[in-house]
This record gives sequence, C-alpha cells and structure tokens, in this order.
Amino acid sequence: MKNHNSNKLILTALLAVLCSGVFAQANVDSPYSMFGLGQLRNGTMNGRLKGMGGVANAMYDKSMINFENPASYAMIDTLSFLFDAGMYFKSSTYSTSALSEKASAASFDYVAMGFALTNWWKVTLGAQPYSSVGYNIETSFNNATSGNYSEVFQGEGGLNQAFLGNGFRLGDHFALGANVSYVFGDSKSTTTLYYPDTAYMIGSRRSRDMMVRSFLFDYGVLFHTGLDNGLTLSVGATYNQKINLRGTQTIYIRSIEVGDDATTTTEYLIDTIAYNTDDNAKFTMPHGIGVGFSLSKNNRWTLGADFNWSQWSAFARNGVNEGLRDSWSVAVGGEFMPTSTSLSGYWTRVSYRLGGFYEQTFLKINETPINKLGMTLGLTLPVPKTMSKVNVGLEVGKCGTKSANLIQERYVNLTIGVSIYERWFVKRMYK
Repeated sequence: MKNHNSNKLILTALLAVLCSGVFAQANVDSPYSMFGLGQLRNGTMNGRLKGMGGVANAMYDKSMINFENPASYAMIDTLSFLFDAGMYFKSSTYSTSALSEKASAASFDYVAMGFALTNWWKVTLGAQPYSSVGYNIETSFNNATSGNYSEVFQGEGGLNQAFLGNGFRLGDHFALGANVSYVFGDSKSTTTLYYPDTAYMIGSRRSRDMMVRSFLFDYGVLFHTGLDNGLTLSVGATYNQKINLRGTQTIYIRSIEVGDDATTTTEYLIDTIAYNTDDNAKFTMPHGIGVGFSLSKNNRWTLGADFNWSQWSAFARNGVNEGLRDSWSVAVGGEFMPTSTSLSGYWTRVSYRLGGFYEQTFLKINETPINKLGMTLGLTLPVPKTMSKVNVGLEVGKCGTKSANLIQERYVNLTIGVSIYERWFVKRMYK
C-alpha cells in the first residue's frame, strides 16, 4: 500500500511539472524549419521505442502507450492505469563549407496516459509537439550600386497537438485504433533586407504570422500471433488522413531603417507597403501510410522494422503548392533483456536497445535533397519495488549537406522518460 501511494505522489508531481511546459517550443531548432509548417516531430513519441530507431508500427505492450499505431492501445493491461512523460535535450552543430556554429535546446517531449473502458476497448489521451520553428540565418551580398547588403531570415514558434486515442481488440489476434488530434499553435517568420553602406536604399521586412486551430485523424491496424519456440510475430499498418488544417494567416510588408545589422533593436518604420489577413487560411496536409513488423521471444528480445511514406508533394498553403517532395523513411531496431525475473540482479532486468533510421525529408533545395540519418541507443531502468520504469534514449545523427551552399546539422538528442504502470482498477483485499 505504501508503494502504491508513493507512486501516486510521483505521478501527481510529474503531471504538475511536465504539464506546465507542455506547449513550450525550443528557441533554436533547425535552419530547415523555415519550410512547410516547420521542423516536424517525426518518429515515435515513446521513450522506449526511440532507443530502437523509432520502430513503432507493429510494436505493442501491456505497459506501453504507442501513439504511432493507435491499434496498439487495445493491448494495454485492462486492470491498469498508464502514465508516460518525457523531456528531450538536444545539442547541434550547424556547418557550411566555411563556417560552423553550435546550438542547444531542452524542451517538453510528450505526456500521455492510458486506461481501459472495457476489456476490449482502451483509451489514451495526451499531448506532444507537432512541429517547431526556430532559425536565424543571414546571407550577405555585394554589387556596384548598393555596396554590401544582407538578407536575414528569422522564425520562431510551432504547433502542438493534444490527442484522444481509442483502441479496440477484435478477438485474439486483431486490433483496430484511431487518434483524433487537435493541432494548435502560432509561428512567425520574417525576411529582412537591409543596406548598411548606402543612405539611398531603403530596407524592407516581410512578416508572416500563422495561427492554426484544427483537427487531424490517423488510424491503425495490428495483427499478432504466436509461433513455435515461444516466438510472437506482429504486423502493423497505419494511415494518416489527408485533411485541411484551418487557421489565420497575416502578412505584413514594411519599409524600414535599421542600424548596423537587421537584428538590432534600433529600427524605424517608414511605411506599410502591404497588409493582408486571411481568417480562413487553409493548409493542405498530406496523407501517409506506414507498415512494420516485429518478432519477439518470451519478453527477452524483440526485433522490428518500419517503413513510412507521406505525400508532402501535395502540401499547399491556401491552394498554392510549396514545392515540397514526398518523404519516406526506414527504421530498424531491437531490444534485449538478459532476464525478467524479480529475483535476478538489477542490471539483468534492464532492457538494452539499439537501432537506426534513414529518412528522405520533404525538402529538396538547389536541386539537392535534404536527407537524415541516425543511430540510437536506449535503456529501460526498472524502478525498484514498483512496475514503473525510466526510459533513456540517445540519438546521434545528421541532416542535410554542406554542398550547394547548404547547411549540415550534426546533432545529439537525449530523451528521458518516465513510465508509471499502476494497477489502479484492482479491488484490494484485506484480512
């Protein structure tokens, strides 16, 4: 009884701390977050699966919330309440062929909870970032007429999503599920042109403010069956529905005077050249599919692989296609636990994970594809005398290239998550 009450206190504290930062966004995310709706939070939110390269389409467990395939909710323990939350810490180095700069960020990653309504119907709810915008890029030029001049691109903000998921168990081998996500948030991007070497050229600034309030829908199906020698095979598929996000978009174009650089606080507005507000802005989101499989044995080891594809070439802002390309990714990963008995040593009950992934992003700049490659490591540390766990995931990767005057990002991303597994729906007996 003492452990049960202490875990409730831990859960309450975590909810208070994490929910206070649920909608925070990192100040610096990636120079490539200036395109589309920003840098998407692709891949699984689950701290356990992040250590396996992000494989998720066919993954399930009675004590795990797997947002990527909502059919997996049906496998949640009927008598338990699950709570999962995490933070991430990122360190990046951005490089061109001539320059290099470092940046770091820390932010909320996800929060979710799951429970049973019946033995065949399970429900989850939670929140996580959907995309983030954070960049500050300056490019310099020179010509005989104006001398030196510069163009500065800046952006901040992002989108979040709060979701409600349902998973339905159909017999002993099949499950179906669906997520309804409310996507909301604000972002601002500016492009500033200024001429520090001449008084005869007037600078200008174009600002675009975007606010989104709309819904997304995605679905999943899961099949699992036992094989010989204690093996279990699982196959999963997901579908993201094509839909129009609704929101407001405001565009300003102003003529300005600035100081020595465009980021100075000394700035004078000369005139407003254009102003337009669209309260019925429409952002056409692509549909996408995912498939995956996993093979496991007696809760000792698991191997999995995923393939995901999204039609980002169809993304449009108010009917105007932004020239993105279709994206796809592959991921593989595995986990191993030396033993799962409660009488064994602590480190033999720790789960160890390894994985990797490759992603063709939706970006192609200067006829150069922007792709992403990474490797992951992970641990699950059991909390003594409870069924709760701490998940630690480490991702090392790179995105982009230094060729064609572009920017390459090399990063290290550390995720720490807490998974609380409580049997709240068991009636305790006293003698």
